[in-house]
Amino acid sequence: MKLKYVGFIFSILLACVPPVLSFYGYVPPSVGGMFFIFLIAAGLWIFEIIPGHATSILIIFSEIIIFSNPGKWEFLKPYAGPGKPTAPAVFLASLADSAVVLFLGSFALAKSCVKVGVDRWLANRVLPYFGTSPKYVLLGLMCITATISLWMSNTATASLMVALVFPLLMVLDKDEKFRKAVLIGIPFAANLGGIGTPIGSPPNVIAFANLKNQGYGEFISFGTWMLIAVPLLIILLFAAWFWLLRAFPASEGLTLSLRYETIQEEGSEKKLRFVLFGFLATVLLWLTESFHGIPAGVVALFPLLLFTAFGILESNDLRSLEWDVLILVAGGIALGTGIEKSGAGAWFGELVGKQAGPGESLWVLGIFFSIGLFLSTFLSNTATANLLVPLALPVATLLLPGNESYAIQLVLGSALGASLAMSLPVSTPPNAVAYAVGGFEIKDMAKVGVRIGVLGLVLVLCGFLIFK
Repeated sequence: MKLKYVGFIFSILLACVPPVLSFYGYVPPSVGGMFFIFLIAAGLWIFEIIPGHATSILIIFSEIIIFSNPGKWEFLKPYAGPGKPTAPAVFLASLADSAVVLFLGSFALAKSCVKVGVDRWLANRVLPYFGTSPKYVLLGLMCITATISLWMSNTATASLMVALVFPLLMVLDKDEKFRKAVLIGIPFAANLGGIGTPIGSPPNVIAFANLKNQGYGEFISFGTWMLIAVPLLIILLFAAWFWLLRAFPASEGLTLSLRYETIQEEGSEKKLRFVLFGFLATVLLWLTESFHGIPAGVVALFPLLLFTAFGILESNDLRSLEWDVLILVAGGIALGTGIEKSGAGAWFGELVGKQAGPGESLWVLGIFFSIGLFLSTFLSNTATANLLVPLALPVATLLLPGNESYAIQLVLGSALGASLAMSLPVSTPPNAVAYAVGGFEIKDMAKVGVRIGVLGLVLVLCGFLIFK
């Protein structure tokens, strides 16, 4: 029997423990039911028995059956918790959560930008400023990658940029060490760029949604997220660039020059300008949410409406959007809703609160970040965030009641831990994209990836000490 099936069987046995404890009165039935769903989902995500988005659908379905009890079955009535059963619409709402719509809008924005060649346009205008020295060309490529990854999927960004530098890779000798720096630098920059905005990666969306849904919306906006994350991104990006140059220096006398052909179809220039206008208008609306009051999720409908109405995006483009990722994210939001409605969050927070007090808040932040970093090294960062983020909020509430800043820090720390794991090809999809091209070994990626994760942990803890 394959190891993953053995692991999943163990997960099922472990998942049966909370309902048994609830049967004997050690935990409330609703808490036992919720942790049964949580542990089953964890086993499915970790061992990948079924696709990740299928696990998300199972979570929503299970929560409706157990907590809403639409069939009014007697044996499920204790699991409803005190008061009336939660309406099915509460759990179904995760599929249309504003954060899911926010991500959908970002996908539409990214698809439109790629379709009209914004990536090539940006590279042609930015790269010349970095000259022909290999180290500065690498910095330019990483900066462009991170900038694009702020606004579109880091996986799509990595695929895009690897394709753009492929002619450069063909010119460089296979024994040229700097070739590894380029191949590893692009996925690392895509990963790091993904932490800069709420739409940069699925863990961000999950954290953003949970904070909004749990009443922290007035304390965290699109612009606030960027104020926190972009300085971290810049420090880590320059550190990654420095470490890559130290590990894989260019041969003496090597010079590089890159220039890309732009799309030359009829009306392509007008389409490019139109998409750039739509892109800048959307970003401006996101960043000024505190002034106009329109939620980021509603703003995300603007590019979707604009580009479909004017024919930039056609039916085939809409069908090719990453719907499975949206469903996967919705599962994480539904998990957070279930943990709140069942009382499992308060129970878990109280359990942790008995073992730790306000004095341990720094170490709890470090533990959540480290768990996210460790788990995400070997499994999907989205699945990791789905498991950690819903538990972070109740723990923060119990450790430092009424401290909104700490709640945001703990949730962001959990999401960032999941996003900054990039030491292996399996850690993130961008890493896998670059590894598929070939030209470097796993140890080459780990050499710099581990350092980035550790530096990320140090910076997050320093941020806590500065802003607590």
